[in-house]
Order: sequence, then structure tokens, then C-alpha cells
Amino acid sequence: MLLRVAICDDIPVFAEVIENLILEYNSSLFEVDVFNNPFRLIELLKTNTYDLFILDIEFADISGIEIAEAIREQNLSCPIIFVTSFNEYMERAFKVNTFDYILKPVTKDKLYPALNRTIKYLNLDDSKFTFTFNKVFYSLSHSEIVYFEKNKRRVLIHTASTTYETLLQTNALLSKIDHNFIQVHTSFIVNARHIKKVSSNSITAKLDGNKTIEIPMSRKFLDSARKQILMKIREVM
Repeated sequence: MLLRVAICDDIPVFAEVIENLILEYNSSLFEVDVFNNPFRLIELLKTNTYDLFILDIEFADISGIEIAEAIREQNLSCPIIFVTSFNEYMERAFKVNTFDYILKPVTKDKLYPALNRTIKYLNLDDSKFTFTFNKVFYSLSHSEIVYFEKNKRRVLIHTASTTYETLLQTNALLSKIDHNFIQVHTSFIVNARHIKKVSSNSITAKLDGNKTIEIPMSRKFLDSARKQILMKIREVM
């Protein structure tokens, strides 16, 4: 699985340094897009999805904080790393659930620990969810799965683009999945990595492209689900 990274810095040489460091860290793991125009990045948020954002804070007509606020409208929990020459913005930066705050110049010693944490948070090295259906064996990364849909013993496994099926009791399913999955309804278990929006009685999750799916939250799980979602969001701070 490729980790899609958006770097936004209006000084090309600074953006290039970060891009080169990321590719040196692991070129086979990352797909990097560089934006020297912050408004171009904001425009593409409507149709493009990224797993990690690395943002400068100071631009001529907008701040990195405002860019982060636009990102948070689309994605509550994706990691955002700020890079800047000034530490005076730190307090404001962390109000948008900042994952890390790096002072320039950006070096391996500063960036690589943040990338290590990002990989751990996104579970790109996560274990597999394995299952069989019609005598065929399947193996999916937990991070690929958007949500599970239960109907008695029948389980629909929804990724961003494909739906699989297996037979499994709820307790057995819960014992097989990692801590990023949250039960929001008797019939639905959602991957917190893919949550885009939380409403009073539903969750909106991201699918491929600009598609989303609205998943109901039942009264039984409402309080516990909201607490768990809030905890997951705080993990990126």
C-alpha cells in the first residue's frame, strides 16, 4: 500500500528537500505530490485524498493553519505535519490536531521520527485480516477495510472500492480486528482511519475518489463510539 503525501511550501527548494528526504526514507512506500501554490492544494482536496500532509505555515495570502482547517473539513484524523522557521505558531497549530511540528531546516533527525510515527498511526505495517468464502482464502490489510456490515453470521467487508463476504459471529469478528475499528451499530463496525465526518446519529466514511458512505450510529453505541472516535483524533495530536 502506497502512502500518499502532499507537501505544500511556496519555496520550491524547501519542498524539494522534504520530498528527497521522504523518498530516501523509503521510495517504495511513499507517493509524493508537491504544491508550491497552497490554493491549488485546497482546490484538489475536493477530489484527491492524501494520507499525510506536510505544510509550511507562512504563505503570502494564506496561513498553513487555514490550509489545515480546510483539510480537517474533509478529513478529521489524517496526520498533518507543520514545518516552519518559527516556533511562535505552535499553540495555534495544535488546535487543528497537528501530528508534529518541525522547525526548519528539515533534516533526517527531525523528519524520520515523524514518519515512523505516521506509519505506526496509519498501521501501514499492520497485520492482515484473513477470511474464507466459498472455499477461497482472502487476506486484507486492516488499513484497507473501511467498515464491516453484519447480518446475523453474514459479514460484508467493505474496502474503498470492493465488497467481500464471509461468515463470522460478531464476537469472533471483534477478536480478529485491530484497535482502530469502532462498533457504532449492531450491524456496523467502522475503521476510524476512514472517518471523514461525525454527525448526531451517523458517520460519514471515505471511499475511492470523492465518494463517501453514511453509516448509522445507534443509541446503544452512540456514547462509546463518540468517545473512541475522539480518542483516535487525539492520537494524531
